[in-house]
Amino acid sequence: MKTITRDTLIVASRQELIDTALSQAALIEKLQSEFQELKFKLEWFKRQIFGTKSERFIPSDDLQEALDLGIVKDEETSSEVPAKLITYEKKNKETPKPAHGRGNMPTHLPIKDSVVEPEGDLTGMVRIGEEVSWYYEMDKPASLHVVRLIRPKYVLPKQDGVLIGELPALPVEKGNAGPGFIANILIDKFVDHLPLDRQRKKFKNDYNVDFSESWLCDNSRNGIFWLEPVFNGYVKNILSSDYLQADETPIPVLTKDKKGKTHRGYFWVYHDPVRKIVIFDYRKSRSREGPNEFLKNFKGTLQVDGYEGYGEIISRNHLKHSACMDHVRRRFEKALDYDKERAQHALDIIREWYLLEREAREKELSSEDRLIIRKEKIAPSMFSFKEWLLEQISAVLPKSPIGIALSYALNQWPFFEPYLNDGRIEISNILIENAIRPVALGRKNFLFAGSHDAAHRAAIIYSLVSIAKMHGYDPFVYIKELLTELPKAKSSEISRFLLPDWKPSKPSGNS
Repeated sequence: MKTITRDTLIVASRQELIDTALSQAALIEKLQSEFQELKFKLEWFKRQIFGTKSERFIPSDDLQEALDLGIVKDEETSSEVPAKLITYEKKNKETPKPAHGRGNMPTHLPIKDSVVEPEGDLTGMVRIGEEVSWYYEMDKPASLHVVRLIRPKYVLPKQDGVLIGELPALPVEKGNAGPGFIANILIDKFVDHLPLDRQRKKFKNDYNVDFSESWLCDNSRNGIFWLEPVFNGYVKNILSSDYLQADETPIPVLTKDKKGKTHRGYFWVYHDPVRKIVIFDYRKSRSREGPNEFLKNFKGTLQVDGYEGYGEIISRNHLKHSACMDHVRRRFEKALDYDKERAQHALDIIREWYLLEREAREKELSSEDRLIIRKEKIAPSMFSFKEWLLEQISAVLPKSPIGIALSYALNQWPFFEPYLNDGRIEISNILIENAIRPVALGRKNFLFAGSHDAAHRAAIIYSLVSIAKMHGYDPFVYIKELLTELPKAKSSEISRFLLPDWKPSKPSGNS
């Protein structure tokens, strides 16, 4: 193409100027066309990642593509880039060739071969080779092995092309981490409280494999990517309930604005005892905005302790406020050393109510039958206990441990009315506190969450693990099967993976 400068235009003839203008116009039209095509492709890629689609949704495994779309920063990418798929003629089963993934396939681990044939009739086709890929997998904890995928290639009749089976859907497309391997990372981290660096060292000691902490972290995030829609499905279900328990617990979070210090975030935890759903909702503070936002459309009974952060949503949504007897009981326990006679009397009476509740639970009585027992045996005792509280409050020092216990019990007493009139209402929030306990254990090991996003991801796993346990399933089994099925599913099918409707293959104790 002729170079156009200011000088050449000045001395050019009229016809040359016309030809130049026409040439530039054609070039501009061509560039505009290419620009529109690239813009269309960019929008399509963004829709695949961020948009709502009926087809299956796949996390991008192409870091360069992610960079171009502004999804990840350049410094966040690993210097270790997966190799491309290698096709080879298998000559020696004992010395497998490297497939795609991070380095060569480890041959010192157990290897399970899986042959993936193309679908359809193979009659008349000639096998011309195979493609091999592999990934780390665990069928159960402490069972690391390699799954080697062998896909025979066939030439179509009349040399009309090559046919090969499709790779099975994995949590990370073309990655080296199977669903069981990723499930094990998540369970070790959030159930057994093993930080990723400890897991890395454990893999090295137990299996002589070197995993980088960043790779384990990437697989953890990729696994939670698939699990989040299931978590959102449980959130939708729990908010359709008309009886919830709520409690909160702190979680230290590392943030950029507090160098050398951690931010005090909170898990607000909601529990549906009837449908056995637990949701951990991460918020940056303990302010009332947490329950106000999460419960904005909730109607029914909310069972909480005496924390005033729930007061606004209870008032605004006209909720029935149900109290927790455990918080009453604990204050009398603290008063034992100060006034053993009064404190022990209160604890003995409360213990009788708990024994009756435990007996009803062991007999698996219906909510209607539980209510009958409460009306006949617990309600009269509770009315008498309230009279005793009123008699004793004037005979003790208000600021003493027994005075505080008596005052708290009287302040909460009106909120035990739902318990005496609805057989579904539990006597305490102990079930939700049991679900929160792993967070306290995790804090001692992790010390903090790495970011607000990391705290949200932890909330997802804590929720799914708690739900699995409440329904009698091993959390590893549940998470593994979710990560196996979700990559093959459509976004419209998420609801079928929710317990108790979905049935993982192995109940707790059989894995």
